[in-house]
Amino acid sequence: MDPRLTEILQSEGFPAAGIVDVVAVRDEYARHASRYGRWIADGKHGEMGYLSRGLDRRMNPDLVFPGVKSVLAVLRPYSPHPVGDERLRYARYLNGPDYHEVMQEALGRSMERWKAESAYGAGLEYKICVDTSAVLERTWAVLAGLGWIGKNTLLIHPQLGSYVFIGVVFLNREFGFRPEPVKDYCGPCERCLKACPVGALTDHDLDSRKCISYLTLEKRGPFEKEVDLHGYVAGCDLCQEVCPYNTKPVRRTEPAPLSSHLVLDEAALVLESEDGYRARIRGSSLSRVKFPDFKRNLALRRSGASKE
Repeated sequence: MDPRLTEILQSEGFPAAGIVDVVAVRDEYARHASRYGRWIADGKHGEMGYLSRGLDRRMNPDLVFPGVKSVLAVLRPYSPHPVGDERLRYARYLNGPDYHEVMQEALGRSMERWKAESAYGAGLEYKICVDTSAVLERTWAVLAGLGWIGKNTLLIHPQLGSYVFIGVVFLNREFGFRPEPVKDYCGPCERCLKACPVGALTDHDLDSRKCISYLTLEKRGPFEKEVDLHGYVAGCDLCQEVCPYNTKPVRRTEPAPLSSHLVLDEAALVLESEDGYRARIRGSSLSRVKFPDFKRNLALRRSGASKE
C-alpha cells in the first residue's frame, strides 16, 4: 500500500489499513457472500430486515459502487474498558460520539488528502462505507489482510483485538495488491462460545435472535420469551471480554472518560422522559435504540427476566 496513504490514515486514527484488488479475491469473496446468504436464509438475522433487503448488493459490490476495482479497509480502535458495572452495563463501543459520523469524516479527509498528494489526482473516485451501506465489512477487512473472523463472528486483529470499528472505501482503480490472509488463530479456544450466556454462538456462527446485543439494540417491541440481559441496557461485550486477543489492548490503554449520554444513575433513567432521552442520545450511537425499547431493556435488566 502507498506509504503516504498509510501515514495519512494513521494520522486520522486508523492504525491498520489494507487495499485489495477486487478481481484478485473474487472467488474468495463469493465464498464469504454465499455463507452470508445461507445465514440470512436460515433467519439468523432476526428482524433486521435491512440485511435481507440489501442481500443483492452485499453479494455484488458493483451494485454499491459501479466500476469498483479495489477496496480499502481500515480499523479504528475504541476503548476496550467496561462501561458501567454488573448492575447496569453498556457495550464499550457506545462510549464516545457516533462512530459512523466520526469515521466518515476522517476517511473523507484522508481520501481527499491522498488524492491531492498522490499521482492519482482527480481521476480517483471513491465511496466511503461505514456500517451504513450494504457491504460485508468484515469480509473486506479479512481479504485486505487485517485479521480473521473469530469464533464469536467478530473481526480479530492480531494486535488490536476485536474492539475495533471497520471502515471500507470502494475505489475505481486497481493497485496490484493482494495481501496475504491472516491465519485464523482461534485454534481450539472456545472461551467466547462458553461465555455467551444465552447460547447465541456456535463455532463461527451467530444466531442474532438469541443475542443480547441484538435484543437490546435491534429488537423492537416486547420479547417473545423470558430474557436475562445480564445487566446490559444496550449492547453486549461478554464474548469479547474473554477473548485472549483483547488482553493486551486493555492493558496498554487507559479507561476513556464516560460520555455524557451514558447515564449510570438508575433512578435518573427510570424517571427520564422521552424528550429527555432523545436529547441525551443525540449525536451518539445509542440513538439506534428507541425510547420504548430502552425503557424495556432497563426494566428487564432490573427484574432479571420478564415475559411478554
